[in-house]
Formats: sequence, C-alpha cells, structure tokens
Amino acid sequence: MEHSSLLTQIVLAYLLILSVVLFDFKNRIGVWKELLPTSVFSFIQLLLIAVVILYLLKVENVWLTLPLILVMTFNASFIASRRFKLSAYPKLGVFIASFVAIAVVNYPLLVTYAVLKILKLDPQQIVPFAGLLLAAGMRSVSLFSQYLKDLITAEKDILEGMFALASPPAKVRGYLLKKAIPLTTVVIRDMLKAAGIVHIPGVMVGLLLAGTPPLVAATMQFLVLASMLFSMFFTPIIFFTLLTKLEGIYLEKGRTT
Repeated sequence: MEHSSLLTQIVLAYLLILSVVLFDFKNRIGVWKELLPTSVFSFIQLLLIAVVILYLLKVENVWLTLPLILVMTFNASFIASRRFKLSAYPKLGVFIASFVAIAVVNYPLLVTYAVLKILKLDPQQIVPFAGLLLAAGMRSVSLFSQYLKDLITAEKDILEGMFALASPPAKVRGYLLKKAIPLTTVVIRDMLKAAGIVHIPGVMVGLLLAGTPPLVAATMQFLVLASMLFSMFFTPIIFFTLLTKLEGIYLEKGRTT
C-alpha cells in the first residue's frame, strides 16, 4: 500500500511538471528545456540528501555535517551564477562573487544561532536551517541577476549619461542596487505579510506537531523568516559590490567604468 502511494505521488508530480512543459512547448515560452532534466535530477538529489541526512543522524559527527553545508553552498553558488547573463563578466568571477556573498551573509547567522544554542549542530537541525538560508541567498542572487539585466536594458540611456558625467562607480552601483533590490526581495516581503494568514510556514507546523508550545513555535518561525529576509536583502548587495569591485561595472560588451 505504501509503495502504491509513493508511485501515485511520483506520477502526479511528473504529470504536473509535464503539463507545464507541454504548455511551455506549445506557446514557446522557453523554459521546458531546463525543466525536463531538472525534474529528474531534483528527485534524485532529494533522495540522496535524505540518505545522507539519515547517515549523519546515525554517526552524529559534526565534522561530517559541515562539509555537507559547504557542498550545499557550492551548489547554490553554481546555480545562482548560471542565472547571471551579462556576458561581459567572466563566469569564474561571477561564481566566486556568488559563493563569497552567500557564505559571508549566511555562515555568520548559522554560527550565531549555534553559539546562542538556538540551533544544535545536530544534522536534523543545522542542515535544514542551513538549506533554508542558502536557498534564500541563491534565490536572491538569481532574481537580482535577472532584474539587473532588464534594468540595464531599460535604463541604458540613464546609465550612459552617468558614465558621460564621470559618475564614480559607487554611485552607479548604488543606483542599480536601489532599483533592483526592492524587486529582488518582493517574495520574502510578501511572505512576511502573509505569514499565518495565507502562508502557513512549515517550520512552525512541524514544531507544533512535535508538541512545542505555540509561542515557541511562532518565535522560531519568525526568526526563520527574518533570517531569510536578511539573506535575500544582503546577499545580492555583497554579490554585486564584490563583483563590480573586482571586475568593474559593465553594460553588456565593453567596460564602462
């Protein structure tokens, strides 16, 4: 019976993905080529991480948990850097800036929560929480990259005017960040608004089902949302600041400043 239920869930999941792929293919939206391999790898990745976490729970060795978080950071950085489409920037530089930004913003949060004993270094606590933060950082860099490309295209005349007036790089960078960051953080800001009235957060539900008092569960969930906001706000700022300090500020093909 259990195997039948699992098969049903897998079939339903792939039917949903297939419906998106078919609609996309028919209307030539353009994401189906990414969805097909991603849908296969996603399930395999989830299965592998489940096996790894179960193993870590048995051995209870923090020195095995930390490399897993490092691998997660590499993967998050790689995925985020692939969304950066400004061809004037070298791919390696984009990856390094992405990795440093995700690590610099989120690792101190994990260390702080561990020191304050909000989180234990047990894999069942630190790995899921790290995953939430790293995914938030990855998502913010991906969104920022898309908005940045659109922004440079839409406001090319304004930017060229700033360069013509010899505006310092910091001013141009600040202008682009000011325009792109509100769009990048709209998802997490909406989640904060909708928490408890539309969006029922999974962390809080899990704690409540485990018998945790409502105040404790709500406080922990609020910390999760605040941490995600912190990550999604500061990760793209550090990413773009580091990238442009190392490589300069470009429009598309040529160096502008």
